Amino acid sequence: MKTTKTILFLLLYFIGSIVFAQGTAFEYISNAHEDEQLLDLVEDNSYNVYLSLGIFNLSIDSTSYAKILKLNLTGTLITQNEFSVSDKDYIGENIFYYEDTIALVGSYYNRNNEYKEAGISVIRMGSSLNFFDSIVYFLPDTNSSRYGIYTTKQADGTYLIGGSSRIMSNAYQSPFIYHVNSNFDSIKARHLTDPSESGVLKYLRLFGNQNYWGINLLKFSYQLFDSSFNLLSTQKFPLSFTGNNSVVWESDTSFYLMGKKVNPEPRYNLCVVKQYDPIDSSNFKQLIWHISDTVDFPALWKGIDLKHQDTIYFGGTRNLDIYNPYFSTQPSWFIIVQTDSALNVRWEKFYGGDAYYTMTNVLAAKDGGCFVGGTRFDYLNTTELQRDLVLLKINSEGLIVGSTATASPLLSEAIVFPNPGKDEMQLRIAHQHPISLVTLFDLGGKMVLQQHINGQDAVMNTTGLGAGTYIYVITAQTGLHETGKWVKQ
Repeated sequence: MKTTKTILFLLLYFIGSIVFAQGTAFEYISNAHEDEQLLDLVEDNSYNVYLSLGIFNLSIDSTSYAKILKLNLTGTLITQNEFSVSDKDYIGENIFYYEDTIALVGSYYNRNNEYKEAGISVIRMGSSLNFFDSIVYFLPDTNSSRYGIYTTKQADGTYLIGGSSRIMSNAYQSPFIYHVNSNFDSIKARHLTDPSESGVLKYLRLFGNQNYWGINLLKFSYQLFDSSFNLLSTQKFPLSFTGNNSVVWESDTSFYLMGKKVNPEPRYNLCVVKQYDPIDSSNFKQLIWHISDTVDFPALWKGIDLKHQDTIYFGGTRNLDIYNPYFSTQPSWFIIVQTDSALNVRWEKFYGGDAYYTMTNVLAAKDGGCFVGGTRFDYLNTTELQRDLVLLKINSEGLIVGSTATASPLLSEAIVFPNPGKDEMQLRIAHQHPISLVTLFDLGGKMVLQQHINGQDAVMNTTGLGAGTYIYVITAQTGLHETGKWVKQ
């Protein structure tokens, strides 16, 4: 009887934990008074999330370092720690969780010496972020500069580390591949030094202990290598599809590739390709999220993910400043989209508009929701070059509401821009609201303009309005209700 009660208690506890986790959502903004950039995140079996941040010191006499945060399932900071490599700048590009151990795989370099003296450093720690040990791989030439690394965990528990380095006298990037075991001991490695093999390797994958697959970031290509890392074949991405790229696999042969479509114009249109063969790029399905009237740019480090086969999340930055992508003084938004496995859009959301936001990461959560992370440069309230971490945990409906959260005023299904504006007010309405109505009121409550919208984009002519502040209300029978202020200059 005691055993039965114990099993029943554990079962109820397990079910309760899942239900509670599904009901949680949060909005976390760091306000740490230092320049932070989110590089990677991972969720453990208890729904805690670990974040790898790069802390960038711009002064010549200081170095950049890694900071790890641990948040619980309600978005409360549990603990944090900082990690560095002596006398070097250190960036923790990828973070992994396994058996209550955290592994941070990053690169180090000397920023004051043209990013030379570079290498790969793996730092391991416990789930409470206490340091265990570190492993270092030196690049073969001290004159090599670090360009970047990207690490993927394989089905057999091993890791593939890809990226590139550059000898400053050369005009090309030299890709590398490291295959390491679960303890990060080297199995084999190769640096590709032939100029014909140049580029940057990301999203490496092992196929049947025989071949290695990856994407070449600079050549916009899929590449296949043999067991000795000799290049076997190269296949270009589908026509007009380019970076910044992210990959998530659906099966052993099919995957989703996110990037941008440069045709039709303009050249910054978010696009997702479902590829049915690892190399043959003639067999694919694509979704162009929106033929943009601004710069819509994929999330910088990882823009697409899935945990369940029929629920795909992807995202990027709307109105990214391509000439000043980190510290712009224009408003921008996170774009968050959920589709089914055939790339049919279920919903889309926007977050931001009150500062300059840059999305860096999308991570599908174990409970069916999604983590969305990036940075916020609050240019209206600071003169310092300092970005804050922003992390959203949204549920499967795209909401930041649950048992422990209230709705965020920055999460919306419609955006209005430019704001302030002049003779036009442009609107972008989320996909799930094909027909909507926008009404403009003056501050006295009098309706001054009204317009029906069919589709996702509209322009309201405001030439007849005087300068001042107006209240907009956007509604739809599908449940849309957005309000805010718009200023005409």
